[in-house]
Amino acid sequence: MSRRKLPDLTNQGKLNPRQEEVEPRNDEVRVHEHVFHRLLEGVRAPAVFFVWTPRPTHPAGVLVTCTPEACQRWVQAVIDYAAAVDEVSAELSAAHRRAASLPWWRHLAVRRALVDWEEIRRRYERVMREAAEAYEPVGREIRQAVQEAEERAAEEAYERTRRAEEVRRGRSVLAARPVWGWSEVTDEGGRAVYVFRHDVPGAVPGESPQVDLRGLRRALTELGLPDVRWDATALAETERELAGIDFGLWWRDLFHEDYRTVTSPPPPRSSSYGRGNPSGGTATGGTGGFTGGFSCGGGF
Repeated sequence: MSRRKLPDLTNQGKLNPRQEEVEPRNDEVRVHEHVFHRLLEGVRAPAVFFVWTPRPTHPAGVLVTCTPEACQRWVQAVIDYAAAVDEVSAELSAAHRRAASLPWWRHLAVRRALVDWEEIRRRYERVMREAAEAYEPVGREIRQAVQEAEERAAEEAYERTRRAEEVRRGRSVLAARPVWGWSEVTDEGGRAVYVFRHDVPGAVPGESPQVDLRGLRRALTELGLPDVRWDATALAETERELAGIDFGLWWRDLFHEDYRTVTSPPPPRSSSYGRGNPSGGTATGGTGGFTGGFSCGGGF
């Protein structure tokens, strides 16, 4: 073999990851697929899986279910593969370096170096093939675990989307139900509007049409009263039907305003939505009534 035909080594000097000690948590580990750097074109270098203890410092990879016995087998397999590949790669690099660096006039030394190179090249190909074959059963096992984990994640994502859509439809239906009513009230603080639900037990002052949420907002806007008082029991029942969302957030998402004043911009999302009116009206829990005397006007 002529030294002019000595091939260039690919990925020379690049380092592969190192397998660390692993401690499964709740029978789970994180696996990360990696292809070892190969030095010769055409030599098979299969993907292997490094196994990590689940922690924020290793966010890459896939979280899979793994028994302690399986974890030990997975870790040992990648350690054995890495040891075989690293050892023969170091030998190949050294042989290539010797064959390429000898002075041309040292004919016998160059010839011996090229013979050594050919022997180590063949050994490199054999060791890489054997290491890949030895790792293959564990690789299939881990790949199956990854596939199952990804299928579970897809099912969970689908279920979350389905539940979110179900909740969204439920909230749309709730917004369209004609259960809301209102009455104009007068007390020492002046005129105000009292908002309640016809289908919630409690005091319902006066007569009022039954409207949906958009109809209620339209009526409140037309009344133009700055003091809007919401029945506490009506709000509590609505939030129960909203499946955990705050009524104020729901109103703001629908109408982009504060439900307590109807016309003003909403407070920041971090602000808490109290049920009392900032101008002085106070809702009571349980009965649907309000503290303080007031006289009821006719329904609107």
